Amino acid sequence: MSSDAIIPSTTAEVLAAGTHQRRRYVLSLVGLFALLILAATVGMSIGAVSVPFGQVWSIIWRHISQASTAPTDAGIDIIIWQIRAPRVVLGALIGAGLAIIGVAVQAMVRNPLADPYVLGVESGAAAGAVAVIFFGGALGKGIISPAIGAFVGAILTLILVFTLARQGGRVSSLRLLLVGVALSFALSGITTFMQYATHDPAAQQAILFWLIGGLGGAQWAQIPLLAGVLAIAAVACWYYARPLNALAVGDEAAMSFGLKPDQLRTRLFVILSLVIAVAVSIVGPIGFIGLVVPHVARLLVGAEHRRVLPVALLLGGIYLVAVDVVSRWIFAPSEIPVGVLTAILGTPFFIWLIRRREAMAIRDAR
Repeated sequence: MSSDAIIPSTTAEVLAAGTHQRRRYVLSLVGLFALLILAATVGMSIGAVSVPFGQVWSIIWRHISQASTAPTDAGIDIIIWQIRAPRVVLGALIGAGLAIIGVAVQAMVRNPLADPYVLGVESGAAAGAVAVIFFGGALGKGIISPAIGAFVGAILTLILVFTLARQGGRVSSLRLLLVGVALSFALSGITTFMQYATHDPAAQQAILFWLIGGLGGAQWAQIPLLAGVLAIAAVACWYYARPLNALAVGDEAAMSFGLKPDQLRTRLFVILSLVIAVAVSIVGPIGFIGLVVPHVARLLVGAEHRRVLPVALLLGGIYLVAVDVVSRWIFAPSEIPVGVLTAILGTPFFIWLIRRREAMAIRDAR
């Protein structure tokens, strides 16, 4: 007797559906990885000097394999390896990090409109960097860099948010959200004040970078720290993927599985905020990626976090690398700061999400 005759038709259909979903998920990951490679190739190829795809990867391979052969064109070699390649890698890592943070934060606060910068860490980082620039003479120029100031500002903001949000030994997601938003507005006001108070054109230009973000200063030396912190955050999110599923439903559901929602949120918020601190200290604030990408990932593979997280990671990398390509191409040889372009593209999506939530609320009320 065949196995099909033994297994009831309904069970066979369930198994077939599960196999189909797994196959579709694997194909999605493979397709997204291929798109990431394509976006990276285009990002390294185009610019004031266009370089063929084949030559791009020939240069990359020569450096990775540490071949002793001399480059055929030293100028092109410098452009690809020292300028464009670190920019593409940095963009992919930043985009991936903001995307998975967005997935986790939206689950933890149970709000699809939440953004990775909801805790005010981004505003704290920007304020720290701008303070170093503003008080540069008193601090000693060159002794403390804006990047260090951004990191310190982000960490101090994180500590302040958790201190103010704690009540009765507990930290609720609502208090975190409210305190984070309030501090974000306060710190943004302080940053704007310092921008207008300085009369040094060079300082104003430097402050502008920390207000809008960009990948123009990418260097290989920045990659290891960011990659290490991102790896820790990705592993933590993957490890807590099932608890995140429960948190997305509600604290009651999480507690029914033996979880402690407040402790879990605190651990994850600390880890994710460190990623934001490192990211902002390197490239400045780049918004809306953590808002847009998680929703696209859920549309592709559903709401289960073990599937959403890898897809969001790849999508975030693709998105920021692609947007950076557009920012360099649209007004070439000049470029638009990538933070400006992500805001322009993200705002319509944010409005659509609000209208969608309102429509769903009206439909549920009927």
